[in-house]
Amino acid sequence: MALNSSPVRTDIGFLRRRVKPAAPAAVEREAAATLPEPRRAASAGLSLAPATTGAAASPGRPAAVATATATVSPDSRPFPAPTIDEVRELGENEPVLRLNARESAVGSLIVSGADLAVWEDADRVTGSESAAGDTAGTPVTTAGNRPLVGFDEADAIVSLRHLQRLRRALFIARGPHTLGVQIFDGSTVTTARGDDSRMFILCLLRVGTLIELRAEPVDRTASDAAILSQFGFTLTPHVATRESRSR
Repeated sequence: MALNSSPVRTDIGFLRRRVKPAAPAAVEREAAATLPEPRRAASAGLSLAPATTGAAASPGRPAAVATATATVSPDSRPFPAPTIDEVRELGENEPVLRLNARESAVGSLIVSGADLAVWEDADRVTGSESAAGDTAGTPVTTAGNRPLVGFDEADAIVSLRHLQRLRRALFIARGPHTLGVQIFDGSTVTTARGDDSRMFILCLLRVGTLIELRAEPVDRTASDAAILSQFGFTLTPHVATRESRSR
């Protein structure tokens, strides 16, 4: 079909030459030709490695969650340890066990055969009590006015309800007898007897919300003070509070 080459008429205002618009496909092709081609990121494949610190969070995953995951170190988790059902005697062959969350929180932990109990609370307040009733350092009591660690007749008692207040404890047995531990469900474990030159003492350590029990060999002739020094216990001076006097 021949194109209309006649000039545009200016004497008729409402008539104009109609210009046929370009086809939509042609416009899209022309616009696409002027845009830069997007760069494609190389595929990294599937990876089980944790995200590194500072990396951007993946779509749909909050940045805070990604950062928290990246900062968790496997070294901060407790190492695997036997349970109280797997160990009958703590000693040279089996030096450590760890109670589970329920065993570490229910009832009381009873230590039999101890001649001396030493404690250190979360604020590093340290004290001791002997089976004969002699005390040194600073006592730590719970909200119920009971000792966090103390003796009930011949047994040393750890109040597990207030475990978060306890940092660690030490139990020393003199003579030929050994130390025994019992928890709320009746499960028990004992320490090894040792020999003429050494004996085993019992260390209790709170690891988060769990209790770890460990048997440590020490010189049988060592004094209580020497053993406490060996394990870094320093008894804090006890200052008794008094009511203020009115003048």
